[in-house]
This record gives sequence, structure tokens and C-alpha cells, in this order.
Amino acid sequence: MDALSQAIRHVIERTNQPIVVDGHYSHELIDESLVTLVVILRRAPWKLQETLQNRVYHYEKVLENLDAEIMGVIAGEAEEEYPREKLHEIDTTDISAEEAASEIIKVLKGEKPVSFGPIDWITYPETLRVLVNRTCTLL
Repeated sequence: MDALSQAIRHVIERTNQPIVVDGHYSHELIDESLVTLVVILRRAPWKLQETLQNRVYHYEKVLENLDAEIMGVIAGEAEEEYPREKLHEIDTTDISAEEAASEIIKVLKGEKPVSFGPIDWITYPETLRVLVNRTCTLL
């Protein structure tokens, strides 16, 4: 992680062009002073489950991703690393990738305000169904 962080810093410091760093750990790699905007893409757990199962993810990996989404792990970690005015959450449940990209561009241009939370999936009955319908394994 340290080597990757240094490599990204090197690229950022040597260009005047906008750089997009994408990934589950990107919020942990870049110093806050080098970041303009952190975008956290969220998806309703019941839709995320469907997507991951269609991609034939292993059962445990699906559960791990669902737990992280339900608890807002990435959003919480990003909030620990960056000020809220640099954080923007997008609920991608019912929008296309193009619509999400358009929103990001509008935020970067100042045409749309930065918006962070709360996306709280636990209040949805569909989330309860996701949690209740799990297979229980005893260790």
C-alpha cells in the first residue's frame, strides 16, 4: 500500500490534469491535501446481491460485500480520512454508469453541491430480507 500510495502521489504531483483513482482502497492511498473530491458509489444491498450473484461471486464474498454496503464501511472510512466537504455519495441503485458519471462531473464543475450521507440501508425492509435469507453455517 505504501509503494502504491507513493506512486500515485508521484503521478499527481507531476501533472496538471485531473486524475481519477478508482478502487475500494483509494481513499486510503492519497493524502487529503492532494484530493479534490472523493466519490463513494453506493448500491442497495438487495440489488448488489443480485449483481454479485450474477457475476458468480463466491457466497462468502457476496456476504462480505453486502455487510460492508449495509454498514457503509467505505463511506465511514472515507469520512475518517477526508473532510465532509470533499465527500460525495451517489446511490447508484437505479441509475446508469453514465448518469453517475454525469453527476460526478457536475459536482466537480460546481454545478451540483457535494452531498454526503446519510444513506442508511438498514431502514429498508428489503435489507431485512437480505439479512434474514442468509444461509447460517456453524463453525
